[in-house]
Amino acid sequence: MNYQELEERLCSPMAYSYTSDEELLSHFKEKFTIVSYHKDIMFIFHHEREFQNRNHIINLHQRASGRVPMHIFHYIVMTYVYSGTFEITVENETVTLNAGDIIVFDKHVPHSVAKTSENDLGVNIILHENYFSKRFINKLPNDQLMSQFMIELMNHQHTHNHYLLFYTHQDHLIHNCIQNILCEYFDSQLSSDDIIDNYIMILITHLARKGQYNTNLSVNTFKNQELLNKIIEYIQHHYQEGNLNKMCRHFGYDPSYTSKLIKKFAGKTFKEIVNEERMKNAMILLQNKELPIYEIAQEIGIQNLTSFYKRFQEYTGETPQNYRNQL
Repeated sequence: MNYQELEERLCSPMAYSYTSDEELLSHFKEKFTIVSYHKDIMFIFHHEREFQNRNHIINLHQRASGRVPMHIFHYIVMTYVYSGTFEITVENETVTLNAGDIIVFDKHVPHSVAKTSENDLGVNIILHENYFSKRFINKLPNDQLMSQFMIELMNHQHTHNHYLLFYTHQDHLIHNCIQNILCEYFDSQLSSDDIIDNYIMILITHLARKGQYNTNLSVNTFKNQELLNKIIEYIQHHYQEGNLNKMCRHFGYDPSYTSKLIKKFAGKTFKEIVNEERMKNAMILLQNKELPIYEIAQEIGIQNLTSFYKRFQEYTGETPQNYRNQL
C-alpha cells in the first residue's frame, strides 16, 4: 500500500463512525469491564488476548464518533491526531491536540475523548508492557522528565498516572512513521508486525529527543520516586537490621519525612516492607530442610521464635514447619 492508497482508505466509510454518545456508551457497556470512578463509571479497555502474540495494537479513532467516556488501559497508549482536532480530558484536566500532535499515556491513566467531527481522525497505538527493553534506556537523551517517563513505562511494579503531550504538528518524520505503520497494518504481509515494531521504536526515539511537550509530571515526583527506589534497595540489603533511624542517617533524611514518603509512594510502612523482605528470605531458607527453624528466624533478623512463627503464618497462611513440609 502506498501513501495515496492509504489516504483513500482513511477517507473511506471504514474511517467514519457516525455513532452518538448514547450508542457508544451502550456499546462499551456490553463489551468492556466497568468500575466506579468519582461517583461515575469508568471502562477498562483491551485485554491481553487482543494482542494475539503481538507487541502492539493499532486502531483508528474514527471520524464523526460519539464521545468516548472515561476509561483506562492496562497498557501504554499513544494517540496521534492524523487530521482535525481532539479534545481529551485527563482526570480533571482538558488538553487540546491539533493535527500532527501526539499524546503518550502511561498505564492506568483515566481519560475521555470528546465527540469528533468528520474531519477529526486519530490513530491509537497500544503497546504491550513487554515492548520496551532495558537497552533502550541507554539511548535516551538527558532530559530528566522525558527519560524518567520512559523508565516508568518499563516499570511493572507501580501504578502510573502520567502523560506526555508532544506538539509535533509540523514534524514530517512522525507523520511519515504513522503513515508507514498504517500501510503495514492495512496491507499486512510477511514480517509486517516486526516492521511496525521498528517504526514505533523510531517514533518513540524521535519523541525522546523533542523539547516541546506538556506533561502532568513534576521533577519533585521523580525525586521522591528515586529516593523510594533507593530505600527499597537499602531494605533489601539490610532487612535483618530493619532500623529506620539508621537508614535515615545513611540517606541524610528526617525519619518522620521518610516514613510519610514511604507510605505515600509505596502504600506500605517501613516495617511492612522490612517484614515482607524477611518473610521472602525465610521462604527461601526453609527450602534447606537441614537448617533449624530457629536459626532461620535469627538469620532474617527475628530473635523471638514465637514472633517469627506468628509473622510467617500471617504472611503465608502456613506455619514455617507446614510450609517446609509442603515443599
